[in-house]
Parts: sequence; structure tokens; C-alpha cells
Amino acid sequence: MNNRKFPFHRLPDDLCTEILINMSLREMTFYSFLSKKAHSMIRALGLPISFVDVTMTAQLRITLRIDDYPLKFELRMPEISEGMTTLNDLPDNVQIMEGNEERNFEPILSNQGMTLSEWIRHLSSFSDDSFSNLRVAIFVERVKFDIPSLRKTFPKMRNIHIICWKDEPDEHDILNAQKLLRVSLCDAQNMEIHHVPLQEKLSLQHIGMTNLKELELIRPINLKLDQLSTWNVESCSIETNEISLRDLNRFFKLWVKGSNRNLKKLLIWGNMDVLPDWNILLKGLKPIETEPEEEEAKKVLINNYRGIRAGIEFHNFGETIMVTFTVPN
Repeated sequence: MNNRKFPFHRLPDDLCTEILINMSLREMTFYSFLSKKAHSMIRALGLPISFVDVTMTAQLRITLRIDDYPLKFELRMPEISEGMTTLNDLPDNVQIMEGNEERNFEPILSNQGMTLSEWIRHLSSFSDDSFSNLRVAIFVERVKFDIPSLRKTFPKMRNIHIICWKDEPDEHDILNAQKLLRVSLCDAQNMEIHHVPLQEKLSLQHIGMTNLKELELIRPINLKLDQLSTWNVESCSIETNEISLRDLNRFFKLWVKGSNRNLKKLLIWGNMDVLPDWNILLKGLKPIETEPEEEEAKKVLINNYRGIRAGIEFHNFGETIMVTFTVPN
């Protein structure tokens, strides 16, 4: 029997497109490596990719997501190397994992002659808007590559996660965090900062004063709630075990006087050692009680001097409390 492959690329473009749209995301990706035309045809499909996640540790992982279904590419560096030193490095090979159970497929792909940077650009180009759907997650304690090279690979980093897992970050971690923030803040729209060590030259105060759409802080170091009144973010969520109801009360009083005009939502949650006294939170705000959206919650409305009304809803889940401040559109 003749085992020659069917000359798929010789079909008319409209028939090729019909076949491509019935392929799996993994098959489409493999096809895109055949030629520049094949890559262009995959891009033209306008795949409904919700996010392209780029995770940077000692290795690099790129995840394409359609709805909740992921296709992951782990770009492995040579064993004799110390991991990524620059995004212009060539990976040794690429392992593919598909689905939430991360089923591995063999054989492992070659590097296709592409650098790490070229792999990122190639895969993210499948999305209609590769910049808005691109999320970059970087672990500061494991970064070994040239951080300024990020700007060349990601000219517009709109969604950035900067993460530190160490309980006690060292000077190297602090320096990496400062470098990452400098190259990402100018274009960022959505930012997540996970226990990242900062300094006075580039602090949470500086980050909050940029015009971010969303800012998420997880276990922030040296958080001062009274600084929130100068921030320009539209939506902010904070997970911390250092919640001061008095500081929150001062923040709400400043909002009543006209601060935080851009703020649409503030969510703060964490553990408290003592039972919260909500009267401290609402003191002097002239709150109007209203029906909460959820049972076992309490909700009040407050007005600022311009007549804009906002809602404050708070929950007490045993040791955990949650306070949500919302300004309707």
C-alpha cells in the first residue's frame, strides 16, 4: 500500500479552512509549524482563545485556553544549562500537555528552530487580540533571565502576575521585583502582586497611583490601608490578615469627601483574631441599611459629597471576614 501523506496543503484555501476548523487545538498548533502560510491560516481562523498564559520560572510554560480547556507547552532548557538566561535562548525540546489532567503526548516536539521569545509570539498570535489575552506570570525568586528583554518580547504587557513564594524574600528577590515592575507598569492594565517585596522607590503607593483597571494584592508586604485614598485603580482586591477596621473607616470617610473617583470596587478579606465590631467600620458614615445580596451578610449604603451612592457589604465567616465596597455604574 502507498503510505504517502495526503497533500493537504495543495487543497483550495476554502477546503483547507473547512478541515482546519474541525481539528483539535493541538492539531492546529502542529499544522501551524509547517509553513508561514499554514501559520497565517490558523491565525485567520480567529480561535476563541480566552487566555494565553506565560509562566516564567527556571523553565517556561505557555498555556493556550479555550474556555476551561488548556493546551500546555513546557519549553525545556538543556540539562547542562542553569535555566533561562535570556528569552533569545533556544529550548532543548517542548513537552505538550493537554487537558486539566495534563495528559502527555509523545514524541516530544523539537524546538522548531525557534527561541523562547519566538515560541511566545507564535502561540499567542492565534488569539484575535494577543496582547489583551496574554497573561504573564513571573516568579521573582526563580527568575534567571535578562529582565529588560521582556520589553522586546512583550511590547505591551497588559496582564501581569508577579509572584514570590518565599516567606522571607532576600535582596535578590527585591531587586528582581523592582526590575519587573519597572518594565511592566507603563502598559499594565491588570496586575496581580503575590507577597512581592517592594521598596520606597517603587512601593504599593506608586503602583496604586497608576491607572490600572484591576489590581489584586495577595499577602501584601507593608500594606497601609490609609494610602488607598490616593490610588487610581478601578477595581482592587486585597487578601491580608492585617485588616484594620479603623483604617477602612478612614478610607470610607475620605471617599465621602471626594477621594478615589476612579474606584468602582474594593474587596478586602482575611483572618482576624477577634470578633469584628462593624460599628467601628461605619462610624460617622451615616449609613443606610439595605437588603444584602447574600444571607448572613450585612449591607449599608453611603453617599459622598457629590451625591454618588456606594454599597458596603460585609461578611463574617468565623475567623475570616470580607468587606466589599461597590460603586454602581
